[in-house]
Amino acid sequence: MKLSNCDCRIAIEKKAALLILWALPFLNGCAAAAFLAGGRGEKVKAQFKLSEGPILVFIDDKNERVDWPAARRFLWDDLSQELIRTKSTARVIPIQTEDAIRQTTDFGRLSAREIGERAGADQVIWIEVQDFLVSEQISDATNAAYFNVTVKVVNPNEKESRSKVRLWPTTPEGHFVTSSMTGGAVLDNKNKDAIARVLTAKLAVEVARLFHDHKTEF
Repeated sequence: MKLSNCDCRIAIEKKAALLILWALPFLNGCAAAAFLAGGRGEKVKAQFKLSEGPILVFIDDKNERVDWPAARRFLWDDLSQELIRTKSTARVIPIQTEDAIRQTTDFGRLSAREIGERAGADQVIWIEVQDFLVSEQISDATNAAYFNVTVKVVNPNEKESRSKVRLWPTTPEGHFVTSSMTGGAVLDNKNKDAIARVLTAKLAVEVARLFHDHKTEF
């Protein structure tokens, strides 16, 4: 017997309802609410809106915590691409510009503001490395690898008032952002380059979300 369009629609709706009822016991309260709402998640406003640029992404590891040097470049690449992809800004200053400034004899004495000024930046995303662990040996099953940073935004062109150099956030220590991997994820990625790439990709997404409106996973 051939079903009418109406009958087909009713059958599909019944199956969808059964699927929702089956899934609900496996979700917590917030996730269940989001699931019923279509899985769109909650809209989160950007914590700070960047200018159109040029933006300098400055990864500051003054305490030399990143013992796998490629990770700094991975993070720069991932974050720069994510900022452009999400339209958080229109222009990011090439890393070669920062590398050239790093080669100058007085680089160690320069502030993030001064580095941004030399690079010709309109704003600087100042990322200070707090903790870093990339190892093929697992010592903690739940936190086997991690990359922790604090994020600040400064105005490199403000020379008169030190209090106006910092644009965001108002707290002195900056905004803490973390990326981590479980022991199982570390084993899946096998070597330090692969582990670092996973960490920096996740960290870049979280940092970029500070600067654009987005929706939570649930």
